[in-house]
Amino acid sequence: MPISDAIHHSVADADDIEDVSDAQILVSDVFRSLIHHPAQLVTRWNWKAVVLAVIVRGFIYLIIYSASGESWLVTLTAVLVELPFRILTTGVAGALVQSFRKATPVWLAGAIVSVLLPAFSHTVEFFTHYLQERYLYDILAASEKNGRQKTFAISVLFSVISVLFNLYAMRNGALLVGAGEATQSLRKDFRQLPWLIKEFVITLPVLICRFLESGRILYALGVFAAFGLSVGTILGVTRGVWNWGWRSALGAWVLLFFASLITLVIRRILGQNVRTEAT
Repeated sequence: MPISDAIHHSVADADDIEDVSDAQILVSDVFRSLIHHPAQLVTRWNWKAVVLAVIVRGFIYLIIYSASGESWLVTLTAVLVELPFRILTTGVAGALVQSFRKATPVWLAGAIVSVLLPAFSHTVEFFTHYLQERYLYDILAASEKNGRQKTFAISVLFSVISVLFNLYAMRNGALLVGAGEATQSLRKDFRQLPWLIKEFVITLPVLICRFLESGRILYALGVFAAFGLSVGTILGVTRGVWNWGWRSALGAWVLLFFASLITLVIRRILGQNVRTEAT
């Protein structure tokens, strides 16, 4: 048997989708692999995602609870309630995102992870904090100035963004666990993160500029509108306050407009456009 045949695994016979050597895998095949071999989400538990989640989530709760005027006791209690279940769920969630890193079509893989994972993790988050404040307030200090509700809404938005970023980073070889030779050290991942964050942040502005440069104005307007509506819907619905919805949508549109304008100017200065990139 040739060596290449010996090391190649199809989606059907691989216990872990990371054993599949194909450069691209259909989204349907990813689901098939996860259904037949769910244990891979535990054996490939993504501790790197956990490290980032503990750091970032802790800061989110500290900043928003403090900005809401909550006491330090309430703030630290919320952080201590948040982190344990994040440690448990984020490792599995990170493994699930990694399973889709080679999935095609790319847009469908992104849509799936950006909906399924936040829906799961924030259901757990909501009930964890709700039960703590509803039934354990005499033991664990509860928020007094709506700190939990504000933080929950922003946390959901951050989750959607972070899941998409994690998928982007994993597609570029970072934050991988149990991926054989493709797995890097955490130190190397951290060195790569600033570049990945920059590329991820400018993805939408660059996409809008390319649509405008190629004359596809409706596509550019569609991306622009979808971004603001998505941000407004997530924050408005999860916070349960209409003002949060339209204000956050308006803020998102303003930020994206200026980011796209600056990107367009820079591309003109550098002589970058759809035609030059094609050649």
